Amino acid sequence: MKLLLVRALLPLVAGGALLAGCTSAQPGTASPAQSSTAGGGESSAPQSSSSGDTESISDPCTLLEKGDLSSYGEFNEPENKTLGGSRVCKYQKKIASASDKSMVIGTTIRDEARVDQLNDQGAGVLDKDINGRQAKEAPETAGAGCTLALPVGDASRVDVLVTSVGSSDEACQIAEAVAKAAVEPRLPKG
Repeated sequence: MKLLLVRALLPLVAGGALLAGCTSAQPGTASPAQSSTAGGGESSAPQSSSSGDTESISDPCTLLEKGDLSSYGEFNEPENKTLGGSRVCKYQKKIASASDKSMVIGTTIRDEARVDQLNDQGAGVLDKDINGRQAKEAPETAGAGCTLALPVGDASRVDVLVTSVGSSDEACQIAEAVAKAAVEPRLPKG
């Protein structure tokens, strides 16, 4: 019974941590969520504008697709929504048995938040180099999660979030690997 309760609550806690872990109030006007085009198909890079900012990315699921996560297990279809003015795409790992590890991996597009505004989650904010892009990483101390913020232009960023894994160290390793292989190459340059 206890195992069933843990399995039922873990995705809720993971989703909450993913969405609330590094949110901050940002000025601006809310806009309707973009419709999801994710289906695990071909990889398509977002159209980029000459300014190299996140406004040119119309769908956060173009930055991270289901097929990009195959080495970490099988994932459900993405949840694509707007939350607090940020565009979010997240994937929940499918759990086939009690021995499977839960995992949530996602991207958050923050049109009006710089990398240096990444919130400390208790373990400090670390400098990282992701394919030549100067990023910041915030491991969680209260949970098993990590946020990796990638700059896009001067005043915006894309966060790669990993939660509900064995440890914050493991979450940060996965976030870095996913950012290097899938997310950063699809970001606008400039």
